[in-house]
Amino acid sequence: MLSPLVSDEPAQVLAGNAARPGWATLIGAACLPAVAGYLAAAVALAMLTAGGGSGSSVAEVARMGAAGWLAAHHVPLTIEGAPLGVLPLLPMLLIGALVARGAAGVAGRSGMNQPADAGWVAATIAGTHGVMGAVLALVATPATVIADPAQAAVGCALVAGVAAGLGLARPCGLLPAALKSTPGWVRPGLEAGLWGLAVALTAGFATVLIALVVSAPEVVQMSGSDAGTVLGLTVLSIGYLPNAAIAGLSWLAGPGISVGALSVSAVAAHAGPVPAVPLLAALPQGPAQPWWAAVLAVPLLVGAAVGRRCVAAGPDLPQRLRVLGVAASVLALGSAVLGALAGGRLGAGAFDPVEIPYGILMVAVLAATLAGGCAATLCPFPGARTELTTDTDTDQHSPEPGDKVDPDGGNPAHPELNSSAATAGADSSAVELGGTSAQ
Repeated sequence: MLSPLVSDEPAQVLAGNAARPGWATLIGAACLPAVAGYLAAAVALAMLTAGGGSGSSVAEVARMGAAGWLAAHHVPLTIEGAPLGVLPLLPMLLIGALVARGAAGVAGRSGMNQPADAGWVAATIAGTHGVMGAVLALVATPATVIADPAQAAVGCALVAGVAAGLGLARPCGLLPAALKSTPGWVRPGLEAGLWGLAVALTAGFATVLIALVVSAPEVVQMSGSDAGTVLGLTVLSIGYLPNAAIAGLSWLAGPGISVGALSVSAVAAHAGPVPAVPLLAALPQGPAQPWWAAVLAVPLLVGAAVGRRCVAAGPDLPQRLRVLGVAASVLALGSAVLGALAGGRLGAGAFDPVEIPYGILMVAVLAATLAGGCAATLCPFPGARTELTTDTDTDQHSPEPGDKVDPDGGNPAHPELNSSAATAGADSSAVELGGTSAQ
C-alpha cells in the first residue's frame, strides 16, 4: 500500500519532458470526480427515498444530491434546526479515491514528474471543488438543510486538495522531495508508523465486527421490519463503518467513545440511549466487564510489531530508537486526526454529541507504541536476526580449530576461497604488468 508513496523513480526522470496541460484539461479533470460524486449521491438518496415509500421530484432529488455531496466532503449540515456533524467517512474516502485517480491520470497523460508540477494541479482541483461546494451550499440544498458556504468551500477544497496530493505523490515524487533534507531515519519511521496505523485500524474494525456478531439479535431488532427501512439503515451503517473502526481503536486503546450520556471504554461503561441504527448495536449497554482490560494489550502488541520493523531500520540502538520515535509520533497523530473526523454533533437531544476523545487517544496510542516498541527493540527474540549484515561478515570464513592453515595463506578447509583468491591475484598481477608496459 505504501509503495506508490515511497518510490524514488519519478525523481530520477529528467525535467523538461512534461507538457503542461491547459486550464480546460485541468478544470475538466477536477470537475469529473465532482460531478460523478454528485450524481452518485443523488442516485443513492433517490433509491433510499423510493425504498422508504415516498416519491420525490427531479428537483428534490437534485437538492438532496447537493446535500449528500456536501456531507461526503465532511461539511457539517443543519437539518430542520438540528446540527449534523458526525458524518460517514466512507463517502469521503470514495470521493477522495476518485479525485486522486483523476489527478494521477492528468500527471500520467502530461508526463509531469517534478514536485513543482503538483502544486498548481492540486490547487486547481481544490479550487474547483471549493467553488462548487460554496455554490451548492448557497443555492442547491433543500430548504430544510442549511450549510455554511464558507465552511463548505474550505472543507471541499481541503478534501479535494489532500486527495489530489496523494494521487500526485508518486508521479511527481512528492515524498522523496519532502524528505530529501531530512535524516535517514525519518523515512523508515514514517513507513513503520503508517503501517502500524493500518494494523491498529484493522484491529479496531475486527473488534467492531466481533461485537456485531455477538449482538446479532439487537442488530436484527434495530434493522426495522419493512424492506425499505432495512435497506436504508443497512446503507447508513455501511457508510459509518470507517467511523466504527476508529471508535473500535479508541476502545482498544482505552479512551473509548461516548454517544450523548452513553460512554464506553475498556475500563468503564455508563449506560444511555443510542439511535436505532444497527451498527450501534455493537456498543455494550451493560456494566464494564473485568476481562475488558485485557484488550489494552492490543495497542502494546501493535507497538511491538512496529518496534520489530524498526530493528532492521538502523545499524545501532540509538538510530533504531529514533526510527521508533518517528513511527510512534505518526501513529499517534494519525489516530488523533481520525478520531477528530469520526465524531461530531448529532442533533440537540439525548444522542448529542458523538465524541472520540482524540487528545487522550493520541497520548494513549503514543504511550502504548513506545512501550511495546521499546520492549521489542531492546529485548532480542530467539532466532531473530538483523537484516543489516555486512557482506564481509557473510563472505569471509575464519579458520576453525580443526582446519589446516596453508603457509601461503590458503585455507585447505575451503578450497573454493583459495581458487577465488588465486584468480584475484592473477588479475591484479596482470593489471600491474599492463601498467609497467604502458610506462
